[in-house]
Amino acid sequence: MKSSNTIVWINVFTAKPGKLDELVAIQAEELLNFKKGSQGVPGWISSRWHRSVDNDKAIMVTTFESIDFHKNWLEKSEFREHLNKINHLIEDTEGGYYTLVEEIENM
Repeated sequence: MKSSNTIVWINVFTAKPGKLDELVAIQAEELLNFKKGSQGVPGWISSRWHRSVDNDKAIMVTTFESIDFHKNWLEKSEFREHLNKINHLIEDTEGGYYTLVEEIENM
């Protein structure tokens, strides 16, 4: 079994009807801001942004060095500004913290 000390935040977004494309585009653009050198998000390791092929859901899988780094990001004005950009597109969200238990790859 492979474990990790990092934390993964998994957030399932349910977009308002007809708003998934717009939500996906804005979130994808925001992820690029995470990589901006010294202005990037402290403690952020990676993100994966997935969209459903048959309904109005999308899933964000984001890895941080710790829960504290993620919570600090949530308190930043940049995060609140981003949330204001997407709130009108979202019907519901469900998120939680997870740790890696096992990783199996075919590479």
